[in-house]
Amino acid sequence: MTYTTVALTTLAVLSIIPNVHAAPEVHYDQCQPVFNYQTTSYQGTTDKNNSGNQWCYLKQAINGSSWGNVRTETIPVFTTITGNRCNTPSQYQGEAFYGCSTANHTTPWCYIDEQGNWEECTTVEEEPLPKHTHPQASKRLDRIALGSCFKTKGDMPQALAKLISHQPDLFLWLGDNIYADTTDMATMRQKYDDKKRNIDYQKFLAANIPVMATWDDHDYGANNDGKHYPQRVNSQKEYLRHFDAPADDPRLNGQAGIYEAKLLGPANERTHVITLDARYFRSPTFNNYGTCEGDKTTILGAQQWQWLEQQLNTPSEIKLIASGIQVLPPLYQGRSKSKYCAYGDGKQFEQAIADMAESDMSGTSYESWAEVPLERAKLLRLVQKSVNSGKTKAVIFLSGDQHWGELLKKEIPASAQYGKAVTVYEVTASGFGQNWPYHIENPLRLPVYADTKGDGQYNQQCKFPFTYGLTTYHGCTTKDNDKPWCYTKVDDNGKGISGEWGNCAPSSAITPDGQVGTVSSNITNLTTSDRHLINKSGSNYGMVDIDWAKHTIKLSIQTTEEEAVSTVVKF
Repeated sequence: MTYTTVALTTLAVLSIIPNVHAAPEVHYDQCQPVFNYQTTSYQGTTDKNNSGNQWCYLKQAINGSSWGNVRTETIPVFTTITGNRCNTPSQYQGEAFYGCSTANHTTPWCYIDEQGNWEECTTVEEEPLPKHTHPQASKRLDRIALGSCFKTKGDMPQALAKLISHQPDLFLWLGDNIYADTTDMATMRQKYDDKKRNIDYQKFLAANIPVMATWDDHDYGANNDGKHYPQRVNSQKEYLRHFDAPADDPRLNGQAGIYEAKLLGPANERTHVITLDARYFRSPTFNNYGTCEGDKTTILGAQQWQWLEQQLNTPSEIKLIASGIQVLPPLYQGRSKSKYCAYGDGKQFEQAIADMAESDMSGTSYESWAEVPLERAKLLRLVQKSVNSGKTKAVIFLSGDQHWGELLKKEIPASAQYGKAVTVYEVTASGFGQNWPYHIENPLRLPVYADTKGDGQYNQQCKFPFTYGLTTYHGCTTKDNDKPWCYTKVDDNGKGISGEWGNCAPSSAITPDGQVGTVSSNITNLTTSDRHLINKSGSNYGMVDIDWAKHTIKLSIQTTEEEAVSTVVKF
């Protein structure tokens, strides 16, 4: 998804457009003692690309800004290794810096007089950054949390604090873990490090919650980009550095792409966590991202597909498959299909959609696997094969990207090759400090069930949207009733058919999918649609709670205030 860039990568244009980013004015004590900008390390401050104003990177971001303009009267005296005072400032090649700089030198230095004499400074070591905790293979997963799209603004601190209070056995970062949007790896590293220096994120790291992750476009490098991003090799290195990958990690030793998998838990209680890389090998999805490849369009690339087939053939009770972009929403039909790079001559494109029984469906207009129907169908069929061959009992996709929370369900149609129909679910959790309070179309959102005219048997699907009176509703309503209700049948115009209505399933109600978990009493203020889309709450994150004794899985969307909605399914 596109957004407005507001970080220090815009410093170079500040002299032209001074209002691009309003940096805070700070005391030097708020500066990082050592920071890197472009190819230079600073112990102090610089005015580089900032219209003559001294600036530094901050120890803690202020109102989302990772840098600030420094009041020069607060900058301390810096000295060289011989004890001489550094000039205030040193003037070098059009730049003024207070303290010491490595400009065109291997070690920090400064001028000590007006005659151009200079000396080296003592190198100050950067403070070590806190590290992520990695999962232990023997630890059973009872609670998994997930989130994405991290920004240090809004109610992010409250959301992260509430997440920490749950003490999940694993947290999955699902992409846009930072907003880098750059080919400058020094800038990317700085943004990763700024995240670790954020006081709220440091609390998350201090809680020692085990972490796995994948990336999406903005932390990969560029909006909606794929294999043509020129810095993908180096971006992978920065990603692995941030997530503290051990030295023997295959992704640091020759593997292209950041995909990985871990089998976690003891025998008979194993969760197989598979994180996909939907960026590194990805073909252009529209022609503005590169030359279209038609039927050869790929999301995962041949090597990752081979690896994934091996993973899906590995036995486990539950498989969690993480993707930076949504998997289950069907193709958006509101644009000409020939606009999609994967369309080719249209035959295989249309057939893949028909094979998934989705020819008459239209999903979100935002990025998803559906933009490449052949790849999505391949993924779903391999999952179906894994279930039907007894390699797993349940598959749940976990995704980010969209700036909303959502619960989804898809029945993969029966196939002579892959076996009987299989139902899969998806939890989308996005994001921290993000919101997207607009209507989102998705016919594969988890259904909402109702009874028949109040009989208490919640086995009828609500039909959304429906028209009652002169109003169209996208979710349950209490209009003219003491309980939330919906129509269970509508005519061709979406108007509710008289008498075909029911009360919507409340918390704990039994439904064909299993059981309703929680439905917030404030649900109408959390969504622009039905209860299984949470897009007006501010920050959100997801949770997957496994009850190994009862063989149930609870899927939920959490806000800073409450568990907004959840459902319980069997495995």
